[in-house]
Amino acid sequence: MAAVMSVGLWGCVSGDGGGPSDDAAPGGQIGGVHVEEGGCDEERVDIGVDDVSPLGFSAREALSALSGERSAPLAWSKGGSATATVAAGELVAARFVRSTVATVATVATVATVATVATVATVAKSGPGGAESTAIAADCADHLQLDVPLAFSTEDGAFDESFAVTLRVPQVGAGRFFHRIDLDALQGSYEVTEVDPTEFREIFVYLSGELTGSAVSGTISGIAESHPIGTGPDSSVSGQPFSVADF
Repeated sequence: MAAVMSVGLWGCVSGDGGGPSDDAAPGGQIGGVHVEEGGCDEERVDIGVDDVSPLGFSAREALSALSGERSAPLAWSKGGSATATVAAGELVAARFVRSTVATVATVATVATVATVATVATVAKSGPGGAESTAIAADCADHLQLDVPLAFSTEDGAFDESFAVTLRVPQVGAGRFFHRIDLDALQGSYEVTEVDPTEFREIFVYLSGELTGSAVSGTISGIAESHPIGTGPDSSVSGQPFSVADF
């Protein structure tokens, strides 16, 4: 089955995780759409909370700069506003990740919902100097910190707690990406940005960045169409939509 999708990328195609918040895996599923390997080659090594990583700081130092409650004004895409609050909890596990840009022969359609990806052509080593296409991604070395995260809005639309993996390239800066389980929501949010009855499946994602005492992020989604055609020539498409920014 072919997949046709507007493209976005958070970090690497293989996801920022390796921990409990993984919503993407190499050659696996992202939001119900198959993704080929590509993006970043990552080598992960477990580290202790006080081990000084090759980046020059420990997991404890990284999390102490990002833990605690942070709030920011939130604007709903359909109008209206609220205050969003995010709080990272105690460290569960930590890893040092050595990350480099991968070279792949082909690039399949990639479906994540976060920052916009670009496709770049890079030289492939080997006889003939043939070229291959790779996804230009944020492939910098970083720490992965598995932590519980609380996310809520003052109007009650979201009142959630889940496990995420913070991507921390330096002290005082961490990002996360999480697919929200719409069947397990504690808040009152319902998808109204698109008509769910017109699509096969709906996926909603929360992405955010913690810096110093601030937080910012987006809530966005993909509406996956019903298959067109049958067999190997069938295809699905995905319609992206915005829920909120904060």
